[in-house]
Amino acid sequence: MFIIFGSPRSGTTLLRESLNQHDKIFIPHETDFIVPIAFVLDRVSDPRVGREIISNLIPATRDFGPSVGQFLSPSEVRDLVHVADYSLPMILNALYGAIGNKLGREVVGDKSPNDLGFIGILKKVGLFTSDIRIIHIVRDVRDVIMSLKNTEWAPKDIETYFPRIWEGSNLNLTTFLEDSQYPYFRIRYEDMVSNPGNMLPLLCNYLGVQYSEKILNTANFGNDLKHLDHHRNLDKGFMVDRCYAWKSMMPTEWVENCSNMAKEGLRVFNYDS
Repeated sequence: MFIIFGSPRSGTTLLRESLNQHDKIFIPHETDFIVPIAFVLDRVSDPRVGREIISNLIPATRDFGPSVGQFLSPSEVRDLVHVADYSLPMILNALYGAIGNKLGREVVGDKSPNDLGFIGILKKVGLFTSDIRIIHIVRDVRDVIMSLKNTEWAPKDIETYFPRIWEGSNLNLTTFLEDSQYPYFRIRYEDMVSNPGNMLPLLCNYLGVQYSEKILNTANFGNDLKHLDHHRNLDKGFMVDRCYAWKSMMPTEWVENCSNMAKEGLRVFNYDS
């Protein structure tokens, strides 16, 4: 399997929609159980007890139904958890492998933006010592904030503190994986959107599948997400005009705040400050 990490509004859903056009790749809707089961694995040393907790926890999570629950029943989840080795990579490989088998897909992934903030616990329970591939998508924090401000669910004052969260979480993942020499694929949202025909073949190669031009078929993007206002532009595909839109839209005070709070992140990810 593979996991897509990225801050909210950084293009994780756009990337999911693109990869899901491929005949051999599948990513379900966002999940919310990977981090909770990581904490269980870290806190509960007895596999018998831990498996019981995890097998009940996964189907009980809020987003199970529209995501993994579309393909695995609670009883199937229970069986898979109880058979898998008591570790995060093995449990995830069992669950997503079962989904792949049902759908006839060779590579199945997960994308849950909130997980980027919990790299520490995921590291501690061995996620990054496994064969699970990691994709990391990064977007200019200033455009991230402008996009968040257009949602109905982001806090109204998010521009006052989110640049620091963006920098810390993205640098945490990048620094750790680069220092550990763990093979992972980092892509900038802006590079993907401006030249998908160049970037996405590289990503397919990383995932071990032959590139297919189907993943550029934007007409099928977001068919099951159009009812959500914050995903209303998915069927428009790769919108180049959304890159660096902050330059003409963002108040000067916010720009300065981002430059001060996320200076190192802007430098590392090659965004002009």
